[in-house]
Amino acid sequence: MQALEETLHKPTEEEQLEETRRHNAAVRIQKAWRKKMRKQYLGPDFLWTDLAVHARMKVDRNAAEEGKNTTRDRWRRSIFLAGRLQDGNDMLSKGQSNHPEAARKHLETQHWLELIDG
Repeated sequence: MQALEETLHKPTEEEQLEETRRHNAAVRIQKAWRKKMRKQYLGPDFLWTDLAVHARMKVDRNAAEEGKNTTRDRWRRSIFLAGRLQDGNDMLSKGQSNHPEAARKHLETQHWLELIDG
């Protein structure tokens, strides 16, 4: 019965305008929040550091696949990976465990520990 009433009730122009205002306000709030979070966690320094780390990881991975697995090379890679765990993580250290990336970062840390330990 309620579904029938909803389909028969056509919103007035004022109701449509109010719904549009609410939608636009929600979009603005979401954009502002995302901008704040992006600045907080993805500043230029972080992005450059992350780029350098990923490049080094790719070079190390390619070297391992090509057979450059001397003891010295393996230790160098291990030290680099262990150092990555000690870099700290603002996302987890600020007690914001409800952040969407926090669970993924925690899982990533567990995988690194298992990789180095195994």
